[in-house]
Amino acid sequence: MVESISTPNGPRQTLILNMGFLDLPKDKWKELANSIESELHKQEKLFPTDPEIETLAKHYSKVIIKEQLRCAGINKTVYNPAPLYERVDIHSVSTTDVKTVGAEHIAASSLQEYDFDNILKDLKFSDKEIDYAKMLIVARLVHPPSERETARYVN
Repeated sequence: MVESISTPNGPRQTLILNMGFLDLPKDKWKELANSIESELHKQEKLFPTDPEIETLAKHYSKVIIKEQLRCAGINKTVYNPAPLYERVDIHSVSTTDVKTVGAEHIAASSLQEYDFDNILKDLKFSDKEIDYAKMLIVARLVHPPSERETARYVN
């Protein structure tokens, strides 16, 4: 597992953790990396993840934190550098592909409040189909233009 960092000589990658042999299909590696990152930053997840990935993420995040603490004790460097502040002219800033979280959280909370999972289970949906249905419903509630736009929005 590597992290991209900016250096005076351009972007570089640093090794965060050597995971050795990982008994997980390659198509789930990105999901595992995202789960580890959310564990490290104490971020709540909007949608549930695979229990196996969740368990691995918790394990590896503890290993990373333990290694950070060990390194901090040896050479007084910490994995997260101190914040670097710059002055920015806010009138010259532009954004692209902006995503929000508030509306998605409200929609997901509403589905949970109405016990949507059990409604779909009664209709014989699998756990994966329930997660997919909730994702599509939330995406269409928040950004409803079309099915094609929903696919773009979710990714």
